Amino acid sequence: MWTSVVSMRLLAFICCTWLPEATGSPWIEALKAKKYVVQEGSYDFFDIKTCASADTCYAMNPLTPYGLIYLPPHANESSSGNYSNTCHQHGLCKKINGMIYSPAWRIAPGEVIVLLGRTPPESTYWSFASSLYTRFNGPGFKPSPRSLQDFPGACPKVPLEGSAGDRCEVFSAVNDPVNFQTVNLSSQSPFNTSFALMLSWDSETEKEVATHMEATGIGPLNFLRHPGAISRLGVTGGKEDEFINVLRVENIKDADASKKFYTGTPFQVLRISRSLENSPATDSFYPSFDGKMRTRVTGKSESGENVTNQQLRHGLKLLKQRVIQGNSGFSFTSLDFDSFVNDSGYECLQRGLKCQGDCRDTIYARATLLIQEGLCNKSHLACKPSRHAELTSEPSDSFLVMGVNHKMTNQSLYSSITVYNYPKLAAGILKRSSGHMQYTMLDRDFQGSALQFLPDHPAAPYLYIVKFARRCLPGDRYICLEVASWPDSSNVTAIAEYEPLVFIERMYIRPGTKTAPAVAETIMPILVHFKASHAHQDEHALKAVFV
Repeated sequence: MWTSVVSMRLLAFICCTWLPEATGSPWIEALKAKKYVVQEGSYDFFDIKTCASADTCYAMNPLTPYGLIYLPPHANESSSGNYSNTCHQHGLCKKINGMIYSPAWRIAPGEVIVLLGRTPPESTYWSFASSLYTRFNGPGFKPSPRSLQDFPGACPKVPLEGSAGDRCEVFSAVNDPVNFQTVNLSSQSPFNTSFALMLSWDSETEKEVATHMEATGIGPLNFLRHPGAISRLGVTGGKEDEFINVLRVENIKDADASKKFYTGTPFQVLRISRSLENSPATDSFYPSFDGKMRTRVTGKSESGENVTNQQLRHGLKLLKQRVIQGNSGFSFTSLDFDSFVNDSGYECLQRGLKCQGDCRDTIYARATLLIQEGLCNKSHLACKPSRHAELTSEPSDSFLVMGVNHKMTNQSLYSSITVYNYPKLAAGILKRSSGHMQYTMLDRDFQGSALQFLPDHPAAPYLYIVKFARRCLPGDRYICLEVASWPDSSNVTAIAEYEPLVFIERMYIRPGTKTAPAVAETIMPILVHFKASHAHQDEHALKAVFV
């Protein structure tokens, strides 16, 4: 029965123009009889084309569009407190039948969001993840970064006097995602299967809505629960939190299925709201999930079938040494990648940092020389050329990333390296020596790239090294990617020479855990920036790296 109900609703959703108010299904009518307001939402994707026209790209994975839930305003929503939805700032609002829909929303006590449809087609990975998107910080607010590397992502200070406060895009995950390994379905396959998902902030409203849905045969239900007890809920004051939900899909196997999914996504979105006077019981709001989510720690550090953790670390250290020795005479600066968070987005909420859309199914490891360059600029002292975060067209200028292929060590289902600009965090289009254009280097792209530099080392098959430059040199003996300075179309993103670079390594799902690898058990990559001093800028005098 659930399939037929959803199919009729989906047909209307795909073919017709929606009215904000949802009608028709018995369970919806039953809720409306209890004074619930049920509004239709919409679903769309944030892709490279969206990124190119927006002022931020959230360091999105350019391989796959991000799915977003667009909601109309709450029936009683107001602009009191000078509130304006963040979608206006980034140009991400949608106007449907004259009403503004946003991918980020304030939530009143007694609301749930329901998503009905089908799971993504067969793929390497998919998940729905919820985040606290923006938080209002009042006068006197100060962030507390863990280290200098956190400063570019810290929420702005708010003066104690002369300011009403400031809204910060923390984009922090507040619970485990529902992913392809944890989803509750009636089918054995997690792909292309009917499913129902409810986003909730309290158990009372969740139970009441779920009871009506299940009574008409909809289910099994999946729940993405938010910490309502510590959230700033409401839609009328101006200082409430905004929330967002992101669908991530990696590597849909069939090209036709991928196109069909992204161009005709069969999701029905419903915003279901109690009246503001009928708030749930205080003790029904979910508490913080910090420390209560899926366990990432396994007690086993990263290793491979034929290599130990110690050998991997030694091999990576030796690879770095040989890279530096092969570039003697050039200025160099090296930096270890570090993770945005150690475990979850709660760390960002506690410290006043921007998590940039963290997800507990992955480690987002980052490296940038923004801090080193900033310290140079602030001290007004002469700094070596390699301490700058930009990539110029000078032949000697290059960034090298080296690390462990986490898929080969079974530390993750897949991993990748992407370079972004700052502060927009848009991925830069890259050109391979074959002429192929791509945004991201996947584990299969850099597999075995360190073998020729460590021919007798047991870690060599598990390590990689990739060079990023504006122009690759004829003598390059390893993978080299040319970072475009200008896009060749309006739907392509590139990194200009004046824009600082940020490198991000992703690694999703440690097999056997249904969640991300533990940071402390994972070997992080290394970034090395090479650049000749001004005395060595004659291109003809340059020696090819590793020759």
